[in-house]
Order: sequence, then C-alpha cells, then structure tokens
Amino acid sequence: KIAAGERYARRRKLVRWTLGAAAAVLLAVCAGTAWHFLSTPDIYRVYENTGDAVTTVTLDDGTHVWLNAGTKLIYPKQFNRSMRQVYLSGEMFADVRRDEDRPFIVSADRLEVKVLGTQFNLKSYQEDAKSEVSLVRGKVSVGIKASKMNGKLTLAPGDILRFNKTNNHIDFLNFDPDSYANWIDNNNFFFVEQTLGDIVADLRRHFAVEIVVTDKSLCDETYYASFVNEESLDEILDALNKDRLFSVRREAEVYYISPPLK
Repeated sequence: KIAAGERYARRRKLVRWTLGAAAAVLLAVCAGTAWHFLSTPDIYRVYENTGDAVTTVTLDDGTHVWLNAGTKLIYPKQFNRSMRQVYLSGEMFADVRRDEDRPFIVSADRLEVKVLGTQFNLKSYQEDAKSEVSLVRGKVSVGIKASKMNGKLTLAPGDILRFNKTNNHIDFLNFDPDSYANWIDNNNFFFVEQTLGDIVADLRRHFAVEIVVTDKSLCDETYYASFVNEESLDEILDALNKDRLFSVRREAEVYYISPPLK
C-alpha cells in the first residue's frame, strides 16, 4: 500500500552551512568544458534522455548508470588510468564498480561527487534551485565548486546532502537506506523533507505535464513521502493533500494548485 503524504509537524534536525559563490566564473568554465566535449566526439559520448522513461547506460568500467527524464550525461568512451570522470545535468542513480586505483568522479554544476565503489543518487537539474546527493551504500565525498569552504564533505549510507544554489546553503538530512524507494524501479518517488515546489518540479518532468502553483507560499510546505505502487499524478497530489492545505483543479493538460477552497 501507499506509504505517503505524511507532512511533518516538526522538521528533522538540519545541519546548515553558508557558502560564498562565484557563479559567473563557474558558468564560463562549464560552457567551455561542454564545448570541448561536443567538439571531440571521438573521445566523449553525450547521452541525453529526452523522454519521460528511465534509461540506462553501462560505462567502460562496468559501472551502471540510470538516467531520469531530462538528463544529459557526458562520459569518455574509455576511462584513463588515473580516474573515471563523467559530467551530469539532471538526475542519475549509479552503481559504481569498485576500483581503488581510479576514483569515480561526477561533476554536476557546482557539485563534485567522488567515490571508489558505491550506490548513490545525484540530482542536479540546471533549472532547479537545489542539487542533492543521497547515499544508499558505501561512502562518497562531496565538494562544492566556487565556494569558500575548504575540503570536502563525507557522506555515510542514509545521508542526504542538499545544496541550495540560490542562497548557498547546505542541508544534511537522513533516511533509511533499507526502505529507499528508488525511482529507477516501478516509477517510485521518495521525498525526504522536500518542499512542494521541489516536488512539483519532479512531477512535471516525470508526467510531462504543466503544473502551476498559483500561490507561491504553498511551495514552502515540506513533506516526507514515498510512492511505490506506480501511483498516478492525481493519486500523488491527493496523498500530498491529506491535510487539505491546497486545492487542485485541472484544465485540459494543466494542473493548478491553489489555496484551499472556502
């Protein structure tokens, strides 16, 4: 059955840092890097999932990567002897083949995730205000580019690092890895202390529909929810609205989320 739609009355304890950023410099660097990849097709592959279904890629080292809708992955046809580096825009789940001599590195906008062998989820869409790393198994270190923070943060299984690109905050949260509802299986959704605004962004991509929140104050409501039975969009919105904090109406292919009707 559905285990979903529960809104916490009190938030879990969050650990937060404030970071400094040099966004303009980073954008210039990223643009130059992407151009380099696209101009050397004999060395790099560019895989883009433009549909709404999950796709998989097996890399040169045997690492398996699942790509969510609207995701682009740039990776070399063959990794070199010192490291295995890929570049992401979107969301991926990776089951990394362990290689102690060659760390596996994912660069995604301002995040850089480094692992040896592990299972983790990384979400970093350019249009979203937040990027997120969730560790299911193993250990990863996460660095924030263009920041004043020294060193990297190390995650253990069950840790979530959520970086807000707008205000440069990092939140640490926790989940049970054994109950992790992975989106790569049966269209699952797993929201840990996610705001309605962030959830709506995920639902838009997955269901390929327009969802409009008419009152921006609703976007800050926070939810902890999982959906594991291939629920429809209507079922998910109804479960999230268990406390009747908003109303939903549909006009043609557009969903409108508004304050509750009186």
